[in-house]
Amino acid sequence: MFDEVIDDETIYNRQYIDSTFPKTDYYLSFRNCTFTNIDFSNSDLEKIDFKSCIFNNCDFRNANFSNNGIKEITFNNCNLLGIDFSDSILIDSIISESNLDYSNFSLARFTNFKFNNCSLKSSSFDEVKFKKIEFNNCNLEDASFSFTSLNKIKLNTCNIKNIRVSLNDLKGVVVNSFQALDLSLLLGIKIEDGD
Repeated sequence: MFDEVIDDETIYNRQYIDSTFPKTDYYLSFRNCTFTNIDFSNSDLEKIDFKSCIFNNCDFRNANFSNNGIKEITFNNCNLLGIDFSDSILIDSIISESNLDYSNFSLARFTNFKFNNCSLKSSSFDEVKFKKIEFNNCNLEDASFSFTSLNKIKLNTCNIKNIRVSLNDLKGVVVNSFQALDLSLLLGIKIEDGD
């Protein structure tokens, strides 16, 4: 499925279906490509550049996407368990209906990015910069947001049980009334009804 590739090659407008992404040390660029049922698991994608690509039902378990940039990418129903996006730039992209449990986004920069119906349990968003980010119906249980401002970010449709975040970084976050009660525990507030 993947033809022999050469270093510094840019591949345009291709469709890849039911295959395994090759292990390569080459620098490659994919533009306007569609990947369906491709196994990227345990791949080192640090030298691979994707722009305006779509990934459907792909397996990215434990793949390394660190120190990379993605722009105009769509992930649909993908397994991104344990993926490493640390120190990456993520722009104008969407991840939908995907498993991102235990993923690492530390030091990443997000601009105009959406997570729709994703599981992000125990993921790390430490020291992240958000600019136009959406978390829609996501599971953020046990996720870490250390040194990451959540100001003006709506988490009111998400499960935020046991998230790890500093009080200062919580300022301005948008939550629902049930979540506010859970977050009050971070403040050390004890709620007791009168007799």
